[in-house]
Amino acid sequence: MSRQQRGPARLIAGAVLLAVCGTVLVGVGMGEVGNGAASLPTTASPDVPPAPVAAPHPELAGASPTSPGPSPASPPAPAVTAGRPATNLPPPLSGPGADPVVQRAVEDAVPPDLPPDIEEEVAQLGRRVWLAEVTGAGRDQWPGYFLPAPARSSFYTRVRVQAAIGRRDPDGPGVVAHLVWAGAGPSGTYMDGRSATVRFIRKGETGTWTPQR
Repeated sequence: MSRQQRGPARLIAGAVLLAVCGTVLVGVGMGEVGNGAASLPTTASPDVPPAPVAAPHPELAGASPTSPGPSPASPPAPAVTAGRPATNLPPPLSGPGADPVVQRAVEDAVPPDLPPDIEEEVAQLGRRVWLAEVTGAGRDQWPGYFLPAPARSSFYTRVRVQAAIGRRDPDGPGVVAHLVWAGAGPSGTYMDGRSATVRFIRKGETGTWTPQR
């Protein structure tokens, strides 16, 4: 028999030998079960290699099935357009004394992505523009934003901005102020934890942030 013929023959013989051994082992195992044997072998067969562990997909390499849930210091769900749900906020109608807690929660919900000075500038501008939006006072500072509209007989009263942050606008080239505020509507119903956003772009000729609808 040639060397090329002996190679496949050896493979076939090996396969037959493994099949015979497997049949004998299965027969012995069935006999033990039939005789009510309760003991199990304490050592694994040295011929069976351990099952390989699959490598994680590159996109999921940083994820863990037991990773912790959202941070407890998160803002109200409507307070930001993208963030984590709130779990550690003060009860409704807690008053101005609880506003610092709301501020920290909103800050924790969306990581800072602007230089601190710009972040503060956008947050303060957002406060001013939104107060003009809901109270009507100071709208003349942004005539392009508050276009002439039918006169309103009533606005919000007892308005208070509870929290404000400035972040990059995920939907445009500018920035956005995320706000949480409180106030009484035209019907007189007072609520806190209201949410709002005001978007800004920087005007090239002046370098100032201008609110945009």
